[in-house]
Amino acid sequence: MPMNPKLYESGPFDVEDVESEIFESTLIDVSDAFSVTEDLVQKGVSGWENSAIRELIAPRTGTRPSLEVIQAQEALRRRLGHKFRRPELLELALSHPSWRNEHPSVPVDNQRMEFLGDLVVGLVMGEALLHLVPNGAEGDLSLLRQELVRERALAAVGEEIGIGAALRLGKGEEMRGGRHSASVLADAVEAVIGAVFLDGGYSAGAMVTMRMLGSRIDELVALYRTGNFESRADAYASTDNYKTALQVLLSRAQCGPATYTVVAQFGPSHAPLFRVQVSATVNGQSRSTQGEGSSKKTAEIEAARQLFQKLHGSGLITPR
Repeated sequence: MPMNPKLYESGPFDVEDVESEIFESTLIDVSDAFSVTEDLVQKGVSGWENSAIRELIAPRTGTRPSLEVIQAQEALRRRLGHKFRRPELLELALSHPSWRNEHPSVPVDNQRMEFLGDLVVGLVMGEALLHLVPNGAEGDLSLLRQELVRERALAAVGEEIGIGAALRLGKGEEMRGGRHSASVLADAVEAVIGAVFLDGGYSAGAMVTMRMLGSRIDELVALYRTGNFESRADAYASTDNYKTALQVLLSRAQCGPATYTVVAQFGPSHAPLFRVQVSATVNGQSRSTQGEGSSKKTAEIEAARQLFQKLHGSGLITPR
C-alpha cells in the first residue's frame, strides 16, 4: 500500500497523520504496516525530530520521573545496544498508562507502541524459526512462536534487563507492585521493541529482539528437535498456559489451530467483560467452548481451558 505523499512534502509530520497511516495499513495487511514505518524511518527522520511527538512526550513541570528511574532508563539504553536517534521514543515506550492517568498534562502512554512491538516480535521470531527449523510444519512453528512471545517469557526478559525499574508508573500502580508485574513487564518489553523499530527500522528491531530472546529460542528449538516440546501439554496446563496447552494437544492429533472470536462485550467502558468462543475441528467435527474475562486475553484463556479439559482425556482427541 503506497504511503500518503503529503507526509514527505515539507515536514514536520503531523502525529495523527503518521499514526493514521500506520494503523490504517495494519488493518489491511501486517506487511504494509512494516513498509509504512520503514518509509518513515528512511525518509522522515528530520521531520520526526521537530514533530509534535516531541512536544507530546517532553517532560513537563511536575511530571519528571525520579532520579532512580532516570538512571535505570540510562542503564536500559546501554543494555539494549541501540543508540536512539530519537530518545523520546524510548521515553514513550517506558510510560505506563497509570503515569498518564495521574498526570493529565501527559497525553500519551506506551499502549500503541506495545501494539507495534507485538507485531515486530512475532515477525522476528517467525523469521528466526524458519531458519532454525527448516522442516518444521506450520502448526509446530506457530506453537514455538507462541511459546516464545507469551507473557511469562517476555516478563522474564523484562526482569533480566531491568525494564521495571525504568518505567514511569503512577503511584497507585507503583504501590501494587507494577514494577514486578508480569503483564506490565511483558507489555513494556514489546513497547521498547516497537520504539527501537520506529527509531532504526526492522534490522534494529530484529537485532534487539534477538539479543533479548536469542537464548530462549535456542533452548526451545533444542527441545523441539529432541521431541520434548510437543509432549508438554500437561505441563502447560499445570501453569495455566491453556492456549498453548490446547494448541499442543491439537497439533499432537494433527488438527488445525484453534480460532478465537469475541462474541459479546458487556459492562461499562472502564470495566468491560468479554465473552470469547474458541473453536477447533477435531476428527472432522467442530468443537467449541466459551469463556469470559475482564480482557480479551483472559477470556481467551478461560475458553481455551474449557476446551482443553473437554478434549483432554475424553477420547475425542486421537494422536496420529
